[in-house]
Amino acid sequence: MAKKVSSGAGEGAAGGLSARDQAVQERLLELRKQHQSLHERKIATEQDRKNLEQRLQELRAQAEREFGTSDIDQLRRLLEERRQENERMVREYQQHIDDIQQRLLEIDSGEEGAGGGQG
Repeated sequence: MAKKVSSGAGEGAAGGLSARDQAVQERLLELRKQHQSLHERKIATEQDRKNLEQRLQELRAQAEREFGTSDIDQLRRLLEERRQENERMVREYQQHIDDIQQRLLEIDSGEEGAGGGQG
C-alpha cells in the first residue's frame, strides 16, 4: 500500500489531511471540474465552427450557381440592380393600370352620351 506523504505539521491525530491540505485538494477538484467543463465547451465550439464553415461553403457555392459570384460587394450591387429593376417594372405596371383605367373612364363617358339616343 502506498503511504501518504505528510508535512508533519498541522495533521490530525488520525493522520488525515490538515485543513490547509484539504482546502488545496478541494480547490484542485474544483479546478479539474472547471477544466473539464471548458474542455467540453471547446469541443462543442469547434464543432459549431466546423458546421458553420461547411454551411458558409454551401452558401457560397449556391451564390456562385445562382448569381455567378459569392463576393459580398458584387452580390450587394446585384441586389441593388435588381431592386431598381423591380421598382422600374412596378412603375411601368402602375402606368399600364392607370392607362387602362383612363380608357375605361373615356369609354364610360362616351357610352353615356352615345347611349342616350338609343333604346
